[in-house]
Amino acid sequence: MSKALKVVAAVVIAAVFLITAFAGGVLVGRVASGDFGQAERMAVNPSASGDVESAVGEVADIIDDLALRPSSEESLTAGAIRGMLESLEDSHAVYFDDEHYQYFNEQSMGAFYGIGITISNDGDDLVVNSVIEDTPAAEAGLKPSDLIIEIDGEARPRWDVDEAVLRIRGEEGTTVRLGVRRDGADDLLEFTIARAKIEVPNIKSELLEGDIGYIKLEGFNQNAATEVRSAIEELTAEGAEGFVLDVRNNPGGLLSASVEVSSLFISDGVIVSVEDRSGEPERYRATGKTATDAPLVLLVNGNSASASEIVAGALKDHGRATIVGEQTFGKGSVQQIEELTFGGAVKLTIAHYLTPKGTAINGVGLSPDVVVEMDHELIAERETDTQLQRALEVLREKMR
Repeated sequence: MSKALKVVAAVVIAAVFLITAFAGGVLVGRVASGDFGQAERMAVNPSASGDVESAVGEVADIIDDLALRPSSEESLTAGAIRGMLESLEDSHAVYFDDEHYQYFNEQSMGAFYGIGITISNDGDDLVVNSVIEDTPAAEAGLKPSDLIIEIDGEARPRWDVDEAVLRIRGEEGTTVRLGVRRDGADDLLEFTIARAKIEVPNIKSELLEGDIGYIKLEGFNQNAATEVRSAIEELTAEGAEGFVLDVRNNPGGLLSASVEVSSLFISDGVIVSVEDRSGEPERYRATGKTATDAPLVLLVNGNSASASEIVAGALKDHGRATIVGEQTFGKGSVQQIEELTFGGAVKLTIAHYLTPKGTAINGVGLSPDVVVEMDHELIAERETDTQLQRALEVLREKMR
């Protein structure tokens, strides 16, 4: 075995803690008349069934001996890790190489380079939720509800959101090619879009009708709670006596951020319970750092996912807010990022979460108190935003 392949084999063994089983498969082929070092390989790996280490070593030797174009250490490592993650049958499991892990961290910090869209999975589809104004995506003509089928010429049965985000993002000035299906058409529209620095605030706030504070939260990054708190304080100083918190099209983010944001409105009690494979739930309680006890309405839709649903579940179960809008997305699983000693990281599902009253919403979503269905594209215009209009009516009733 070459030195490079030995290193790869060692790397794969180091990641075995992630694996419960290998996926099987069948290869139909023929045996060549030459041995090509099979005896030597069998001497190194004498077990026919083998453990993980011997299996990886044997395949690495075969690649080194026989492959027309042997894999590089980097590609072999990435391929082996992806294969192990696929064996979990976890649609959220992803391997990040060094470069993509850096992009992921930048996104959690709230700054990134990309094209200016938010996306989510709807079953096996990768859907454009929103297109941010004055970004490369908007200039290219992408639209909400577009389905991304190809990324740089590659199509898959299912694109995981995180992997798609990492493929679409990249260095400023570089381009990405997207094959898009629009309105159910068979032919794909192709967009070649140059990446740029996306400078979009994570929060928007304004005073409506003289005494209602409106706060739109785009994502749950590590600054989310601080930004929402600041908005509450500023709007209160301007005369706000009630609040609408809008998490429509918010795909989620950090678990810690969802607990901190919920705690701005809930003074005490469990915010969310996280149950791992041991079956013992870990309960995350309110931090005690509330920002307001004013009447509250939470706006949600079918693209409110993950951390957005944690906040919705906590506010609903504690009776702290009226939930207005549509059934939420239903992503009630918890993923964890584990950095790898040799660079990069893996993300995999480690648990699912429950609302304070023990409701599991993974694959189901959370039902609003007041149902208002609406085309998601109409959110952009205040005049056509019937969900917001209904939220204002509900809040006005609560403020009386």
